[in-house]
Amino acid sequence: MTKINFKNFIKQLIAKDFLGKDSYRGVSLTYAWLANQLGHFTLGLFPSIVLSVIFKDTPPIVFSKWVAISWFSFEVLNLTMPLFASKKDRIFKPHWKNLIYDTITDILYFVLGAMFSALLVSEPTPFLIWTNIGLVALLLYPFIDWYTMRIYQQYAYFPFQFRLSQWKGEFLDEFEKIIVNKYVAKGRKKNTRGNHLLIYGSVHEGKCNLGVAIANELALCKQTCTYITATKLYSHFFETHQDPETLWNWQTSKFLVIDDINPDKLKLTKPSDFLNYVDTFTPMNEENRTILREKNIIWVLGVNELDQKEEWTSMLSTIGVELDNINIVNLSY
Repeated sequence: MTKINFKNFIKQLIAKDFLGKDSYRGVSLTYAWLANQLGHFTLGLFPSIVLSVIFKDTPPIVFSKWVAISWFSFEVLNLTMPLFASKKDRIFKPHWKNLIYDTITDILYFVLGAMFSALLVSEPTPFLIWTNIGLVALLLYPFIDWYTMRIYQQYAYFPFQFRLSQWKGEFLDEFEKIIVNKYVAKGRKKNTRGNHLLIYGSVHEGKCNLGVAIANELALCKQTCTYITATKLYSHFFETHQDPETLWNWQTSKFLVIDDINPDKLKLTKPSDFLNYVDTFTPMNEENRTILREKNIIWVLGVNELDQKEEWTSMLSTIGVELDNINIVNLSY
């Protein structure tokens, strides 16, 4: 895993989440996650307080328990119903451990809000005090873990948030489905490198969605990913320095998604053209070739002709990628 500069890490988090106004700087994923959990806490807190004020003869802890149970039931239904309702249309299975972990985290925030309300409106007892302390202690790990996950998603600069289980493209046979699942499973391992996935397809066939979804699954496993368009990448090939303020970039990230190489069958870039950009129009740029050879890359390609596929595979072989590390998914038939 790429080592992240801790100083830059803290600096950017403060700038993104604590300083400035959202009206001009936008909302970061980390900020949105914090706001979401504060919402869960508040939805546990205020209903419990309101019920305690209305029904003063009943101990507040009773309403705290019922509010907590109500939100628990809601979250369980919220987890299971949408997933089972669209089960037949789903090509890739949801990551259940991740979803259950997320649901448990949300429920704990609901419960913390509900139990904290009893601490506010009634006489503090050892039970209430230790219950709240215990809930805060339980939430410490998921707070750090989820907040960090959002950072990995945030600095991948994905154009949209998309999970693999949401992808509903039409043309993907069982063999290609296995290729995608293996790429994700292999990518989660610590020392994986040099794996290339070429995704072919025409407009509206889901190739960009698929590429982003694969990388997003890996970002949620705290792998450093970078999304970039081919045009922007070409300019980076010629740069002699990188911004020291970034947590990682196209050179240092473990996974790279290169999008719009040939959008909408325009065939703007042939494999030979791409190699010329890599070599910066010199006989050979070994530094750029080494970076691409050793990096895990998802290539989002628009071309679909057989000779073009062979040329892209040949181009990767030219820079030293082994054929066993090149996999192809074709969404056009």
